[in-house]
Amino acid sequence: MFEKTFEDQKLSSAERKALTQIIQESNLKNNQVGYLRNQIFDIARGAFKSYSALQVIDWLENANKLLLKSNPNLGDSRTNEIYFSPGNECLNAINHSLQKAKSTIEICVFTISDDRITNNIIACHQSGIKVRIITDDDKTLDKGSDIYQMHQAGIPIRTDETPNHMHHKYAIIDQDILITGSYNWTRSAAKYNHENILISYDKGSIKPYKEEFDKLWKEFIDYK
Repeated sequence: MFEKTFEDQKLSSAERKALTQIIQESNLKNNQVGYLRNQIFDIARGAFKSYSALQVIDWLENANKLLLKSNPNLGDSRTNEIYFSPGNECLNAINHSLQKAKSTIEICVFTISDDRITNNIIACHQSGIKVRIITDDDKTLDKGSDIYQMHQAGIPIRTDETPNHMHHKYAIIDQDILITGSYNWTRSAAKYNHENILISYDKGSIKPYKEEFDKLWKEFIDYK
C-alpha cells in the first residue's frame, strides 16, 4: 500500500485515511512497525537516480534520528525486533540489517555457511565497509563453511584455536545495531531449526557486546 501511494509521490487525504485504517486493523507489533518505517525510507531512496538526491534522503533519515535521540523524553524510537525460524524471517532480518551498514560490521558467529548471507557480507566489504569476523576454529573446517571464501575476498577473520568453542552468535553494525540470538548463520537454521534473532538498537546493550568483540579480537589469532 505504501509503495502504491508513492507512485505519484503524494500521500493524499484519502490514502492516509485508508492506510490508517489498515494499520489499526492489522494490530502490528513494535518490530513490525519498526520494519515498516525502515522500508518507507527504502521506498523513497529507490525513486532517486542521482547521488545528490540519495544524500538528501540520507540526511532526512539521520536528521529524524537526531531529533529523536536528542529528546530524553522520546529516546530512540526504534524498538527491538524479534524473529523466529524455521522460515526466512531470521535470514531476511540479518541481511536487511547488513544492508544498512555505512562504516563497520563486526561479526562474532559460531558458524557461517549460508551463501545468501555470505554474499551480502562480501558485497559490504567490497563497497568499502570495514568488516571483521570472529568464528570458531573447528567450524571453519565444516563442509559448506564460507569462512575461506570470505578470507579470500580480503575480510579479516580471527578464530579461537582452542579445544573449546567460540559459540557466540551476534553482530554489531556501525555500533548502532545489534543482531543476536540462537540463530546460526546456516541454511539448515533457516530451513529446519527452531531458532531466534533479536535486533536491538539499545546503546546500553550494544556496548558490552562491542567490548567483548574487541577483547576476543585481541585474544584470538588470524585465520590462515
